[in-house]
Amino acid sequence: MTESIIQDEATLQHYLKNRWIRVITALFAMVFVSVYEYSWTLYTSGIAKAFHTTATAAVVGGVFSTYVVVQAVTMWLFGRYADKHGPRLISIIGGLITGIGYIGSSFAPSLLVLYITYGFGSIGVGIIYATAISSALKWYTGKKRGMMVGLIDLGFGGGAFALSPLIKYIITETSNFRSGFLYIGIAQIIIIPIMGLFFIYPPANFLSPDEPKAGSKIRKRVKKGPGEYRVAQMVKTWQWTVIYVSFFLIVGAGLAVISHLVPIGEAKGYTVAAFLAVFLFPFANGFGRFVSGTVSDFLGRPLSMLIFFFISGFSMLGAALVSGAAYATLYIVLIMLAAFGWGPLFALYPPTVGDYYGAKHSGANYGFTYTSKALGGLFAGYGFSLILTHYPGHFFLIPLVIASIMAIVAGLMGLSLRPPKKIIPGVEVTEPPGTS
Repeated sequence: MTESIIQDEATLQHYLKNRWIRVITALFAMVFVSVYEYSWTLYTSGIAKAFHTTATAAVVGGVFSTYVVVQAVTMWLFGRYADKHGPRLISIIGGLITGIGYIGSSFAPSLLVLYITYGFGSIGVGIIYATAISSALKWYTGKKRGMMVGLIDLGFGGGAFALSPLIKYIITETSNFRSGFLYIGIAQIIIIPIMGLFFIYPPANFLSPDEPKAGSKIRKRVKKGPGEYRVAQMVKTWQWTVIYVSFFLIVGAGLAVISHLVPIGEAKGYTVAAFLAVFLFPFANGFGRFVSGTVSDFLGRPLSMLIFFFISGFSMLGAALVSGAAYATLYIVLIMLAAFGWGPLFALYPPTVGDYYGAKHSGANYGFTYTSKALGGLFAGYGFSLILTHYPGHFFLIPLVIASIMAIVAGLMGLSLRPPKKIIPGVEVTEPPGTS
């Protein structure tokens, strides 16, 4: 138990009765790390003013890119660690790092130091994300897997919906972006480690009591691979290449929009609508994760990707074409629909990886897949900022059209996915190919 991986049957049965506690505590931990991603745009104006630049400058967007890269790489590294040694201790440490990074950012005297402090805190975000998502993948291997991943991810996608208004209030009342970092950082350093105390994994060979039988209706829609793959074996399948590339396309499209919500809205003349979009985006984003995860348990992951990514892509296209004060409400609706269709990527790819490549190494496997977000973050922070610089007019038309095309292509790629059938040497076979 010191490693927080259950080893005996009696203990397993005890925790199995209240495995929902792992989901709830993971959800709350995700709420408090979510602000690194979804509340970032609230700080950009204050940061730009303090360091004599602009909110859309690549040097400011680079801080966000640093977060995405560090979080993604950290998730893979510590996902592997937690698979072997358990999630509890590393999650507690991750919570402390998250809070220290936010508090440190409140005292950053320069952009260089902000890169360091925000990047350091991003390590904690990656740790919490890895252990929280793996809790769902490992405790729920059956028909509720998509729903539970979506529920935990609701905390990350929707957490900023609760905290962003508070951050905006703090920044406005103090006229200082640093206060937002400080007070939220103090909350993080207290609450996240407490949630981490409840993190624990089942044994490596655990199967949910609700695991559907081969040939059942749900197994025909939610198909599984033939065994337990390690990262080195997973990357040799064509399915993983499709997963990785489509992940980059959809995550890069959404992150580009998220990190520039305020300047995009302001450029269109929607000053009030721009800030409303910041608050409502996480709500729609989080709600979409839960809905899509649940829906995918019935429709299957590939079809769900097509549906939700198309919703996001065509909504981004609509937001690109909208301008003029009379369409402010429509703009908010389109941004919310884009968020509703984009957030599901984080509820659909984890169970897809778990279904195709097994739960045993899910922390490492999804963590490595998640590094695609690092590439998407580079595009969103640096690449998108450069596009905005070269095409500053037309109400961000060209950048938003590019993002919409990326989302639509990701949906088409997702629809092509099927579980691997060829058994690669070294794969621990759990069921013969074709039985799912």
